[in-house]
Amino acid sequence: MKSLIIKTIVGVLALSIVTFANTLPKLAYKQYKISKDSNPTVHRLVKEGGELVYPKPRKARKLLVEALKKVSKGAKIDKYDYLWTQYGLLKSAMESGTNKYGPGTRADYMKVAKNVMKFLDHENVGEWQFTELGAFQMEVCREAGNGLGWELMEEGKKLKTALQYTKKAEYCMRGEEDYFIYDTKVRILLKMKKKNKAYTIVKQILNKDPDFGDFQDIKHSKSYRKWLKK
Repeated sequence: MKSLIIKTIVGVLALSIVTFANTLPKLAYKQYKISKDSNPTVHRLVKEGGELVYPKPRKARKLLVEALKKVSKGAKIDKYDYLWTQYGLLKSAMESGTNKYGPGTRADYMKVAKNVMKFLDHENVGEWQFTELGAFQMEVCREAGNGLGWELMEEGKKLKTALQYTKKAEYCMRGEEDYFIYDTKVRILLKMKKKNKAYTIVKQILNKDPDFGDFQDIKHSKSYRKWLKK
């Protein structure tokens, strides 16, 4: 009886987590025909969803998916709003202020990130970085490229692909505020057993910023200190 009760509780909790996470429909990570202007209702839904990404990620996701449902039925969407649906779904996948999935799932994060990176492959990302759209394209590239690189690195699979995504994010870096991308790149290189390349990056960053938090574990490691003496 006790075993049955435990199994029942575990089953209910698992179902609750899946329901709570609001798994995305396939239409959320598809590419659509881009128009010059968005349908007014689509634009309103995207704008409202974007504004709620941090305070209320679950509500944001519902609004963004609703916008894409209308697009899937023929409503027009412009490039900026489409990018915001993808970016909003990426940023709202995790609990506000954390790196823990909750409103969304890791699987959906990967699907959306791959979809938007494929979309950006056909754009001249970086060419118009001083325009609002150009700067936003680069922000989306940083989020999706770095996120994919990190998740694939965590899996320990497709490390070359992980590095390729991370390099695309690196291309879109602004400055020190984006050094976290170097952290992802270094961790991938270490998993690929390319210690010399990884530690060279670490040394360059620590020379600029000795207190850079993401590299403190490496800075104090025996392996890195030994490498510095070579």
